[in-house]
Amino acid sequence: ATHHGRPLIVMEIVGTNTQRSTMPMVWIDSGLHAREWVTVASSMYFIRELLEGYQNDDYITDILNNVKFAIQPLSNPDGYAYSWNTERLWRKNRAPTKVAWCKGVDLNRNFDVNFGGIGASDFSCSEVYSGPTAFSESESQAIARYLSAIRHKLMAYFSLHSYGQMWLTPLSYTRKRVADRQAHLEVAEYATQAIKRVSGNKYTFGPATALMYLTSGDSSDWVYTKLNCSHTYGIELGDNGRYGFLLPEQFIAPTGEDVLTGILSAVEVINSQPFNFSKKMKRKYRNKRKKLLHFS
Repeated sequence: ATHHGRPLIVMEIVGTNTQRSTMPMVWIDSGLHAREWVTVASSMYFIRELLEGYQNDDYITDILNNVKFAIQPLSNPDGYAYSWNTERLWRKNRAPTKVAWCKGVDLNRNFDVNFGGIGASDFSCSEVYSGPTAFSESESQAIARYLSAIRHKLMAYFSLHSYGQMWLTPLSYTRKRVADRQAHLEVAEYATQAIKRVSGNKYTFGPATALMYLTSGDSSDWVYTKLNCSHTYGIELGDNGRYGFLLPEQFIAPTGEDVLTGILSAVEVINSQPFNFSKKMKRKYRNKRKKLLHFS
């Protein structure tokens, strides 16, 4: 539970495949930053589409018969509630700090990877305060504990954020090129092309440090480096800055559709060829995707 006693809920969704206990798993979290409301709504949209699509949509049914999803639609419930009730643009959780009037830790700076380094702060009043120690917060502890328990079958990790419409690949704390960068870029290209084909929305893709800025203690980096999960992605949802965090209601469902399209496309690719996806394979699956992609 959180500092204020709120539960941290993870929903597992899988088909009726009898081998589901050993199936590869995909994790999705959202709402690590309280003010990013559209991420939470998009996770709920994703959950609904999987539940309603199973055995009614061939594409979704096929994926759920081969992959188990673990989805945490709200990773920072205390901060989220505070952003609804008191301060709309609140970012952190609501844990007490050594400065009585400065509450909260940035949960996406609290993971044990380059902790306290560039892009994080040890000042309690900062929006990017990393906390007193790595994993000092119950929210980051819960994610780490769950993912560590399934690390042997964790196929992919997605963390939803907003805004900017970007698909970010490892790493965030260093500009050093990772060995599997090409595989990341091919998955990201495939996913963002699928989004553009379905909704027309354009997502840029590439290493997080090239598209954004250097950060430390990031959840995706921790999963990549400590759990040895190659396919870890941060997805910055809409929009491109016109409304920013204050995205109007009419954009919620279209953003949820982008998440559904992008993540299912990525999972399709990763599950087919987890570590190396050749141009020939890409063409094969792009053609398959055109035939099967029919979200309603």
